[in-house]
Amino acid sequence: MDAVPGAAPILERRAPDGASPLSADDFSELMAPLGPFEAAPLLAVAVSGGGDSLALVHLAQSWVQARGGRVLGLTVDHGLRPESAAEAAQVAAWLAEAGIEHRTLAWQGPKPDSALQEKARAVRYRLLEAECRRAGALHLLLGHHRDDQAETHLMRRRRDSGADGLAGMAAVAERPGVRLLRPLLPVPGSRLRATLAVAGRPWIEDPSNRDLAFTRVRLRGELESGRGVALAGETRAYGRKRVRAEEARWRLLAEACVLHPAGHAVIDGVRLAAAPSEVAEAALARLAACVGGREHLPRRDRVARLLSRVCAVPDGARGTLAGCRLLPHEGRLLLCREMRDLPPPLTVAAGEAVDWDGRFRFHFSGPGMARLAPLGPEGWAQVVTDAPGLRRHPVPHAVRLSLPSLWDEAGVSAVPHLDYKRERGSPSAWIAVRPRESLSGVGFCVA
Repeated sequence: MDAVPGAAPILERRAPDGASPLSADDFSELMAPLGPFEAAPLLAVAVSGGGDSLALVHLAQSWVQARGGRVLGLTVDHGLRPESAAEAAQVAAWLAEAGIEHRTLAWQGPKPDSALQEKARAVRYRLLEAECRRAGALHLLLGHHRDDQAETHLMRRRRDSGADGLAGMAAVAERPGVRLLRPLLPVPGSRLRATLAVAGRPWIEDPSNRDLAFTRVRLRGELESGRGVALAGETRAYGRKRVRAEEARWRLLAEACVLHPAGHAVIDGVRLAAAPSEVAEAALARLAACVGGREHLPRRDRVARLLSRVCAVPDGARGTLAGCRLLPHEGRLLLCREMRDLPPPLTVAAGEAVDWDGRFRFHFSGPGMARLAPLGPEGWAQVVTDAPGLRRHPVPHAVRLSLPSLWDEAGVSAVPHLDYKRERGSPSAWIAVRPRESLSGVGFCVA
């Protein structure tokens, strides 16, 4: 149930005609391919109050109790409708009656004036994932079902998405510190509402789900005409194709690419140019997002343009992509961070850990305070004046200026990746590559 402005929601108790409820055994079969799970697992479940998520949380409660674990229901109150707080309170009351722990997560601060649904969805995931990390929940269950998957497929097809997009939503998606699980993707929504109705449990129907102003609502008319089952099969076929393509991309990156601790990568341009274009494009996109510290992969047309340069000159191509520079390097190709849009200086205290530039996890050991900033030309000049031998350091020169460095009143005090400290007793730090997008990515999972 999307949190968007609209009429007041209503309670619903009626089972759809002809729909059969899900049993505990049915749900166990749906969960089996999504493991492994720890002993006595803690499952967080996103619960909006709609029939899909409420059915999921009750099914999850039965499943986890049989394994000695517990369920945590999480409801996001976006504050976009006057009824949202009351709906969250109603969900909390329903779950309390069932003996299920529940927490409401509020979206604080100003709300956007445009792209409301998309931005609200991003906030919802951010709040849910953060709460899972606080609670120590490794698994977050989402109530997306077969109808949602078919709608996603249709919407992406209308936008001319590639094969990866037409694969729809993954049954398992790895996020930092939590796994997103969608066990209900093979199940039509009518069976979920039937599951609640048979158990005598009400749910909330959001009138906006019938508002033809929303694209998803208009598409549901096509699904109700009987196309849902066929679309589900088509989506699974694209999903299997995506899995095969990802395996080919992994092989190419494993055999042709090296990711260095300083955040840059070196790739064999000849191997990249010789690979099938769709595999090479996917590998280059993943590599650029990783090295550039981006949350999303670059656009396909930009990746294709850069790949065409690689195909023309496999050991000498140059270009930019997703905040990265592509340069020739010792018979291969170097991909490193551009100097453009690097983070501004950041003050860090002893014992503080921060994520920097979407590429590194940085822990400052101290003593005192320090300023974390890109090395830059000024910093590099200071460093090589103090330690001229660093001109021969194995980290390529094109990489050095974008490296994180520690500064104080006297200038650069340490550059961990260059093994540089200005003097004994200078502040020390621990740093590791931790990009927003991993080089391998997490494999697509077909339900």
